Amino acid sequence: MAQNKLRTPQVDLSQVSVPAAKRKRSGGLFGGNNFSAVWLFDNIYFIFYLGFLGVIYIANSHYAVKTVKEIKTIQTELQKISWESNSRKADLMFESMESRVALKVEHLGLKKLYEPPKKITIPEE
Repeated sequence: MAQNKLRTPQVDLSQVSVPAAKRKRSGGLFGGNNFSAVWLFDNIYFIFYLGFLGVIYIANSHYAVKTVKEIKTIQTELQKISWESNSRKADLMFESMESRVALKVEHLGLKKLYEPPKKITIPEE
């Protein structure tokens, strides 16, 4: 079966003249793109917006680094406090043993019991 195809007329590009205003300049800054003062002032608000976003990004980065440093400082302080707490808890457990308490109250005349304590009962009327 035959297929329908559109034919485009072939134009000789060597004979077509391009106006001077539309000719593309080659070379120059940024591969031929003309970044002139007009383009800069046309897009000044966008450039300010990008600059503002850059400042916010840098400030956020500094704030994050500062926060991480504070967290590490607090963690080391917390670890030192935890060690001190565990040490004092161990000392308290040692000092509250029955033999240590008996030695501390011996000068008050208190002695260790060798028989079980007596239960006091009150008769009901």
